[in-house]
Amino acid sequence: MTTPVIHSLVKALQGVTALGSLGEDTALRIVGVSANLLWPEGSLIFAADHPAEGLYIVLRGRVRVFEDNGGRDQDVAFMGPGDFFGEASLLLDTDHTKSAEAVEDSELMVVPRRSFHQLLASDPELDRQVRATHYERVPGGSAPAVQR
Repeated sequence: MTTPVIHSLVKALQGVTALGSLGEDTALRIVGVSANLLWPEGSLIFAADHPAEGLYIVLRGRVRVFEDNGGRDQDVAFMGPGDFFGEASLLLDTDHTKSAEAVEDSELMVVPRRSFHQLLASDPELDRQVRATHYERVPGGSAPAVQR
């Protein structure tokens, strides 16, 4: 009997803490709609007040999420392999409220906005996991009483 081959990007998604329990079929769907893009160190990934284009999953490198605090950048979070970000603007259908830049050469899997919403609509477990991670990041850390 041969051992099944698992796509390397599926393995990478299974390494994402908040998404690790997803089935291989869901992971393959995410891989199928995403693009892997490279950002060199110091590159801006997105800026505050710009439309959200997708969900970003860090495959390699490190990303700094920051906000403007009276003309000075204030670090909010650092993301590394196995982390995702950008979900807040997608879930809330708003422009980004923070900026993100690569602090080292970084490879990110980008799930486009439309595909992100289609995936959540078709997979309740994925929707639950993404929303749970988002609510953990929100000050106060609790989900609203009514979720879609």
